[in-house]
Amino acid sequence: MTEAALASPPLWPDASPFLSCEHLVAGYTEDINILRDISVKVWPGRVSCVVGPNGTGKSTLLKAMFGFLKPNSGTVRMGEKEITGSAPYRMLGLGVAYLPQRPSLFPYLSVESNLKLGLWHTKPKKAVIAAKLDDVYRRFPVIHEKRGQQAGQLSGGQQRQVEIARSLMADPSVYLIDEPTAGVDPQTSGTIYEIVESLARDLGKAVLLVDQDIRAALAITDYVYVVKTGSIFSEGAREDFGTDTDALVARWLYASGE
Repeated sequence: MTEAALASPPLWPDASPFLSCEHLVAGYTEDINILRDISVKVWPGRVSCVVGPNGTGKSTLLKAMFGFLKPNSGTVRMGEKEITGSAPYRMLGLGVAYLPQRPSLFPYLSVESNLKLGLWHTKPKKAVIAAKLDDVYRRFPVIHEKRGQQAGQLSGGQQRQVEIARSLMADPSVYLIDEPTAGVDPQTSGTIYEIVESLARDLGKAVLLVDQDIRAALAITDYVYVVKTGSIFSEGAREDFGTDTDALVARWLYASGE
């Protein structure tokens, strides 16, 4: 994707999304639905953010879109292709990466071994792996410095960077990211948000972000979904809420009933 295309996507947000779900209904038991008719879109070169109080279905939404949870109704599409209920192991091949809230590294393997696992589904040649590693190390100097260490020895923020770098090895088109700075110190959190933003701005990825740190997330967000009890309570482009984040925070608090 060219820099010009990233600077002014056609007719955004009416342009076709990379990933979308429509009227999604899903839950962990047959008789209780956590998601109740949710529709969201994720555009190339843009960050969409889902905010709302705990227990309203934000993480469940990502799991249902990625295939960890089969929807009871509704659709998930990648472009024009319906992928509803696709198995998680197939999603990366479709161009969708998922970064869960909890750490997903193999702690006793080296950082570099964890990175190589980002290509497990393609069985690439050594030259391809080496080129991918070089690119990742160029983007993440701290990971290059730590590449021989066990992943479990890194700080929480460094582990999060390794997770993002590992996903980049496969060059996905879409990122589903759940609470990227959970358990990360405030100083490192700023770095993580910069990296998430660069996925969209610099690499043209479509990013769907779930976050509790509303003000930090809004600083990098283009389109906002406020969720209340499994449904979309409010949505709109970031500019719709003005330059003061208090307007959106107020909506979040109203949605939570606080």
